[in-house]
Amino acid sequence: MKCRWASISCVAVLLLTSTRASAQQCSDCDCYHFPIPTKCESCCGVATGNIASVTNSNLVLSQKESNGETIKKTFGLKPNTRKNAVLKEGAPATVYYHKDSSVAVQVDLVKALKGLLLPGDEPDPPVACPNVPSNALKVFLGDSLASTTADELTVLKIKGIDVLSLRRTSNGVAILAKVFSEDGKVVAQIVDNRLYVNPGNFLRIDNPDSHSLAVYDLHQRQVLAIRYLNPQSVRVVGIFQLPERAPVVISENEFLVGTNRLLHVCLSEVKTAFNVH
Repeated sequence: MKCRWASISCVAVLLLTSTRASAQQCSDCDCYHFPIPTKCESCCGVATGNIASVTNSNLVLSQKESNGETIKKTFGLKPNTRKNAVLKEGAPATVYYHKDSSVAVQVDLVKALKGLLLPGDEPDPPVACPNVPSNALKVFLGDSLASTTADELTVLKIKGIDVLSLRRTSNGVAILAKVFSEDGKVVAQIVDNRLYVNPGNFLRIDNPDSHSLAVYDLHQRQVLAIRYLNPQSVRVVGIFQLPERAPVVISENEFLVGTNRLLHVCLSEVKTAFNVH
């Protein structure tokens, strides 16, 4: 794996594993910093959401499920649990934890993260949609537009899987994404602009400036590119694939689901922009 984006960390970790490890083995795992040892690959988990409540010993995270429902998950906080800022109720956060005990090893407030995408001063693409609030976050996908006045938007869901989401803060935008290989396997996951890569897969991230993130696969094919055009607008292009599913291909001018083209779709005040079944 090559990482040429100086403002993010690249982490190699096995995703989506069901193997359980011993409690002693997991208690010794860092679960946050590169490299994560092989013995720790099955121990470590990542959860994102909003802090519902927090005490000295516990944090309750409110999480949005793929079906749109919200659940609450409790994580233990220890004296050695690392935090990038003072934890506050209602704040968007990411929890890195031990799967066997649900004990957090690191809690990051999204607003305090380094490496957030910063807004540029570029004009919006020529996509006109009516009744978009002036304070809305606008996400351009081909010649379609999704907008929301909320701080979080699931941009693309495929077969019930959240493939791409954005979290907006006053300090920048954080990306949550799953990257798939040509045969539809998850080869990497982006969490708050940090790249987690499955062993044996090679991806390259480019960050040509503070407004952009791009991911390339082993064949130098661009599978994801996000640009924070201006304080209200984000442009997304990419190739999104799942097993037994026609690819979703988004360019600067087109939005294709297999061979079907979505034509000038305008969505406003949505939690999930595009849901492909």
